[in-house]
Amino acid sequence: MKAMLSVAAVAVMMTLGAGTANANTEKTSSEKGIIPVEVKYVGSLNDQPVLEVSLENIAGEEFKVTLRDENGELLYSGSFNDKKIVKRFQFDNGSTNPIRIHLTVSNKKLNQTETFEISNNRQVIESVVVEKL
Repeated sequence: MKAMLSVAAVAVMMTLGAGTANANTEKTSSEKGIIPVEVKYVGSLNDQPVLEVSLENIAGEEFKVTLRDENGELLYSGSFNDKKIVKRFQFDNGSTNPIRIHLTVSNKKLNQTETFEISNNRQVIESVVVEKL
C-alpha cells in the first residue's frame, strides 16, 4: 500500500512540475503581425468628436495613417517615423447625420495593416416622471 501511494505521489509531482519549465516564447505585437496602435475617443470640442491615435514605434519604422469617409473619399493621409506617434483628429459634423469614418494604420515594410471604423450615433432620451406628493 505504501508503494502504491509513493508511486501515486511521484506521478502527481511529475504532472504538476511538467508545466513550470516553459521558456518565454511570447512574441511581440509586431512579430504577431499586429500594429500596436491605440485609438480612443477623448471628447468633443464645439460638439465635434475628437479622437486620439497613438502608436509606440520603437524601431522608428515608417507608418502611414489614412482617414476615409463612408464613400471612400480621402480625408487625411500622413506618414510618420517618430518613436512615439500621437495624433488627434477632430471631425466636423455640421449635420445630425451619423459619422462613419475608416482609419487605417499601415506599415509597408512589414506588410501590416490595422483598420478601425469610427462612427457616432446621437440619441435624445426624454424622461417624464409623475410623482404624487
